[in-house]
Amino acid sequence: MNRFGVILDPEVSGAVPILDDFVTHLVDTYVRPLGRLFFPAYIGPEDDLEMFAFTIQYRKGQDVKLNEHRDASVVTLNLNLNLDDNISGSSLYFVDEEDKSIRHTVDFRPGMALIHKGSIRHAALPILDGERQNLVVWLFGKDGDVRVSSYPKKSQLGPRGRWNPGGEL
Repeated sequence: MNRFGVILDPEVSGAVPILDDFVTHLVDTYVRPLGRLFFPAYIGPEDDLEMFAFTIQYRKGQDVKLNEHRDASVVTLNLNLNLDDNISGSSLYFVDEEDKSIRHTVDFRPGMALIHKGSIRHAALPILDGERQNLVVWLFGKDGDVRVSSYPKKSQLGPRGRWNPGGEL
């Protein structure tokens, strides 16, 4: 999807696991609990235990956009790593789940983080000037399983399960 990013997953051949401890801590402390809190109907105790992390770089003359797609995840973190705001363009849009003709645009500024269901169609609009670096983390179940159907209300994680990596109900 992107030719100039870096795979950070230490289990992938050729990866550069330079941020492995940081990403693991970020996921365990924030991303997994927040994903479970925001999307309780879609994330059960084992639906977000594995992850895949990578960076994306957008720059005029290289990769300038990312076409509309879904992620191979139950939850995605997208973190803008830029330190300054010297870019133009490169907003993100998300397709409305109820009305597919509606797109919600996000001006993705430096330091912003987005957490969304991987099943939501989205895209990165073209960068017009400057460069944007992103850290992206996908969470999914064992062996790459991505749950797309919802859990009944009585089977959803309670408060303890949302903040516990083991995910007790």
